[in-house]
Amino acid sequence: MKHLFLSFFHWFASSRSELQILLGLVGAAFMLALPVPGGAQENLQIVDTHVHFWDLQRPKGIYWISKDDQVLYRSLLPAVHEPIAKANHVRGVIVVQAGQSLPDNQWNLDITAHNKQLYRGVVGNLSEVIGTDKFKPLFKQLCKDKRYVGYRLSGKYQENLSEEFFRDLELTANSGKTVDFLIGGYTLEEVKVIAQRVPKLKIILDHFGNVKLDDQALNLNWVKQFRAVAKFKNVYCKVSALYGRAKQQPAPRDLGFYRPVLDLAVECFGEDRIVFGSDWPVTRTTGDYASIVELTREYFDSRGPRMSEKLFYRNALRFYGIESSSNSSDLDSQRQIKE
Repeated sequence: MKHLFLSFFHWFASSRSELQILLGLVGAAFMLALPVPGGAQENLQIVDTHVHFWDLQRPKGIYWISKDDQVLYRSLLPAVHEPIAKANHVRGVIVVQAGQSLPDNQWNLDITAHNKQLYRGVVGNLSEVIGTDKFKPLFKQLCKDKRYVGYRLSGKYQENLSEEFFRDLELTANSGKTVDFLIGGYTLEEVKVIAQRVPKLKIILDHFGNVKLDDQALNLNWVKQFRAVAKFKNVYCKVSALYGRAKQQPAPRDLGFYRPVLDLAVECFGEDRIVFGSDWPVTRTTGDYASIVELTREYFDSRGPRMSEKLFYRNALRFYGIESSSNSSDLDSQRQIKE
């Protein structure tokens, strides 16, 4: 680029007036400031914090997917995912348990243990036991594997947020583990109460608080609740399952459809409390893995390399407490942008 600029300047200076030269320099400087294809951002490293695996032969199978679904109703395991991750420069993955089966907490650890450099962490699911005497021994056992970074609460089995429930959340916070909330069983209002009561607990809202999108404006009551929970600094927002936000499937692949909720998430959580997650393989209903990365990058790259670096990489490491790889490519990625 510099060579082209100097050649342009020598040609321009030999045939133009001083004013024309000045204007030409301004234009050339603007050209130099433009992003260069194949630059650092083209090699942005990714930690994907929302990948599911399932096996139809497991005792509880995959109950939330219809048997008529020809895309998703099949066993989808690391052997299918690993080549996809490599092709898309994914340097780390957080596996999120698909379903609430208690034995599947350990199963997700076991099926990813062969590639710990890629599968950096597992988010299990303890919905069925939180707030009961069964929680502590199971939680302690799972935490013996340092890759067990936390658990998801996707189903609510108690009517109220009991003292026993908060006891278990305090244990989680004191253990340095995280909680993913899939809003539905629990509400945004309840997550706000939890964030206030247990300020040391690291909480993340899966899928933008599980909002559903159509061609209408965002629901004002939902927006109010989303803004309210975002005020608590221990709450993060997972920029995940973009395709899954659409009420109609297959989902739109036009950025404009998703821009309102992306704008809101950035406005409310800022650049330091947003984390990328693909929601693979559920994304296959609409497009391949590359398409969801490209759609997300189209929005965040326009806001500058610093924000993309945080969304796709830095914030994930910090929230889930995982270490960066010793791989040189990872180290180069961390040096791309100075804090």
